[in-house]
Amino acid sequence: MKKISVILSAALMLLFSQSADAQFLNSLKNAAQKAVNDAKNSATKAVNNVTNNATSAATNSVSQTSASKGKTFYVSATTGSARADGLSPSSAMKDLQKAIDAAEDNDWILVAEGNYLGNMDRGYVQVGQFGNGQNDRGKFISFYGGYSTDFSERDVIKHITKIQPTSQSFIAPLFNINARRPYGYTGPEGTVVVDGFYFDLGENNRYFVKNVNEEATGTPNEGVLTGRFVEPDANPTLPLEGYSSGDEYALHMDVEGNVRVSNCVFVNCRDYGISAMMGKGHMEVSNNIFVACRYASCQVRGSVRDADVDKVSLDFHHNTVLFTWTRTKGFEDMGQGFRFMNGIRTIDVHHNIFGCNSNCGVERVYYESNKELEKLKVSNLYENYYFANRRDLEIAAPGAASISVPAARIEEVDEHTIGPKYEGNKDLPEGNDAFINAIDQPYLEGFMTLKIISSQSYNANSAANQVNRLFGLNQQGSEIVRPSMYCNKYPWQKAADLFGKVSGYGAQIPSYK
Repeated sequence: MKKISVILSAALMLLFSQSADAQFLNSLKNAAQKAVNDAKNSATKAVNNVTNNATSAATNSVSQTSASKGKTFYVSATTGSARADGLSPSSAMKDLQKAIDAAEDNDWILVAEGNYLGNMDRGYVQVGQFGNGQNDRGKFISFYGGYSTDFSERDVIKHITKIQPTSQSFIAPLFNINARRPYGYTGPEGTVVVDGFYFDLGENNRYFVKNVNEEATGTPNEGVLTGRFVEPDANPTLPLEGYSSGDEYALHMDVEGNVRVSNCVFVNCRDYGISAMMGKGHMEVSNNIFVACRYASCQVRGSVRDADVDKVSLDFHHNTVLFTWTRTKGFEDMGQGFRFMNGIRTIDVHHNIFGCNSNCGVERVYYESNKELEKLKVSNLYENYYFANRRDLEIAAPGAASISVPAARIEEVDEHTIGPKYEGNKDLPEGNDAFINAIDQPYLEGFMTLKIISSQSYNANSAANQVNRLFGLNQQGSEIVRPSMYCNKYPWQKAADLFGKVSGYGAQIPSYK
């Protein structure tokens, strides 16, 4: 006996309540003109902000304060030498990991275009051992990608500096950074910068070979690159492409001090775009593109004693966050663009674009176990654009799993959960066709028509059920979940097209002083 039910065509979309992409695009074009006028004022102010904060900070070394700056190392995968000292453009190192190993606190590493996979192309690079931040304290190093091979020019879009493994087998983040001081340290704060890198796991992930005629492959249309993502522990019988050995982070950090991640692209990341533990200090995540990440695009937890929570802050601004996927193909959990986490006193989330996230654009469901700390928490969410998320904001609620809050009603959320800044959250205004068109259209179409088919079956004569009857145990059935799309590969080269498409919101075109 088999029972087949179609689910989610309405449930997965505010989104999916208007399942056709044509209806969705028309709804954007018919948005109220008032939203456009309101946006103009904030956009003008935001352009200045992003120039001063998100992009001008991402400089090519000469304009920043050098009071505590150490040596500068140069790395070029194509023109560098394995035995060079890396201390000048003409003696650039070839291996980024060797430069990290040679560097000390406060050093800078400038990285030219190319693909960097660590020693002997093992697939990852690291500052300190992953998962051992308390014992392996790493180093405070600043990384700047996007240079030409002779280091005469910096353009993170033109000169792509990437970490993009293909067939490597590893159980580590693409880039792990530990940067911690010993307990009781009272000296100056250290600085960590990751600026101008592409993180792509799309060439390493496992996907079904696309086949629009085979429902099980999760191929929504001929235009997408692959069928759906296949979990590392699954053993399907249909043809696959790619390779994966486990759930690896893209950028993982266990850090403190002054921390900045900017002008980066995170695409096809199968276990978070950014996952970080933050000690005393301030982290800024700005002017980045997150596309087709799984679990969550950005998650930062505080990692300090209760007495030091007031010394931890996070600013997440001017980022574009699209197509964050759930943990499994059944869409049970995860799938957040940004998550408000515990252990951080003040979090500001502003001037971002959250779109097509399969669970929510923003999540605020975690509360401090220490009620006094929770009372002091500041969770600001303001001046953001949203479109086609399953939920724009998800909040916790007594007696319910959670509450979905559309952008227009975020101001109604109680000020302790969101606030004191809450103004300016709204649907993506009319007139942003350039942004919509910059999204890979087959991928967008597939998402906007997403449906999930669930099949249940029971075979009384199966071996398992025959044995169960002998022992008086319950009979067992099976269930197959088949989404029409799930975490399919996004064309990584197109991700950078999203820079600068909406004035003042989302990632802007990087500039350098």
